[in-house]
Amino acid sequence: MVSRTETNSPGLRYVSIADDLQKQIESGEVSDGERLPSQHEMAKLYGVSLTTLRSAVDLLEQRGLVRSAHGLGTFAQAPVSADTAPQVLIVDDDQQVIDLLTAILEGEEITVASATTAAEGITKLESSSFHAVFLDLIMPGGSGVELLKAVEQNGMKTPVVLITGAADTALINEAMEHGPITLIRKPVRVKQVRQVLEVLGVQKQAKA
Repeated sequence: MVSRTETNSPGLRYVSIADDLQKQIESGEVSDGERLPSQHEMAKLYGVSLTTLRSAVDLLEQRGLVRSAHGLGTFAQAPVSADTAPQVLIVDDDQQVIDLLTAILEGEEITVASATTAAEGITKLESSSFHAVFLDLIMPGGSGVELLKAVEQNGMKTPVVLITGAADTALINEAMEHGPITLIRKPVRVKQVRQVLEVLGVQKQAKA
């Protein structure tokens, strides 16, 4: 449920709207994964311009409380508490690689989901929120580039880690045209994965 909030200062109106929506998401009034009304509808509800409403949504996205998917809408995202494990998606057709990465990630207290095709990976990305994707570049029925294109087209901001072989140079160059990526060369090593997690900030935070 999205309601209108009263604000006194036009300059701070988008912040007040973001704060109001944040309260609704954190309280569960707007549930995790719930699709919000269109930005045009919300602008009318709050009595503000579309530009102001967009600024509020951008602020919420920075706070990690909503995610936007191009052509699909904006979705509420429950806040991650300090002791909540991050979620990572592995997309690879090699079950041994999935098992190895799963063991490494779960050892770092990270929740893991997996897919064996680019199409399956795209479906999972559109239906759930992930802190990172570990993506095989070469798979039967479609390369990892197809997933990267979908991420780019849908405006997703999920960091992607490509798992590549030495002979994948042409595909790597093609992949780099679809947004920033991080590379891990095969064979996958524990130290590599830990370094990438640290760089991306995908780590469980200890309670203060």
